Amino acid sequence: MSNRRTALEIEEARSDTTPMIDVVFLMIVFFVCIDFRVLEAKLPAYLPKDQGAGTQVVVPQEQLVVRVTVTEPGTVAFANGQSADSLDAGTGRPARYALRGHRVAWQVGPNHFTDLGAAQRELLRLAADASLLVPDTATGGKKRMRCVVEGTPDTRYDDIARAADAVRAAGFDDLCFGMAPARRG
Repeated sequence: MSNRRTALEIEEARSDTTPMIDVVFLMIVFFVCIDFRVLEAKLPAYLPKDQGAGTQVVVPQEQLVVRVTVTEPGTVAFANGQSADSLDAGTGRPARYALRGHRVAWQVGPNHFTDLGAAQRELLRLAADASLLVPDTATGGKKRMRCVVEGTPDTRYDDIARAADAVRAAGFDDLCFGMAPARRG
């Protein structure tokens, strides 16, 4: 016998990678899609509840209004000689700034405050007042009334967030946001 093999006898072993590429591609698509859904599910969302457009009569609910009004808009101050047109080199976002002299006032119900601490003490007093509890249609008992945080058109996100934090810290669980009418001047 000869050590020579014919071309038909020698078969080169080749693996077909097409199924493996398909599986890897499907895994990438799966993990990209599932990652967004998992992240989305972990984010808290306090969305307004739909009252619907039904024909049933809706009973008005008592609510406490906390209005945030800017008394002094302040001036924009950029750090390190930056301006409104500057971009942050690291993030590509507009340059950060601080408001110097920015002042707000709070109105809790009919009472006006220039100090957030005083406004929060008023919120705590109102939350503890048993005569201000309203009927709870879900349980048949009593609950604290809804609290609406309203900002005027010139308020900043931080102003509204601090007011909402004070409302939550006082114990008001049913919190909504609204827009106060613009001042006429």
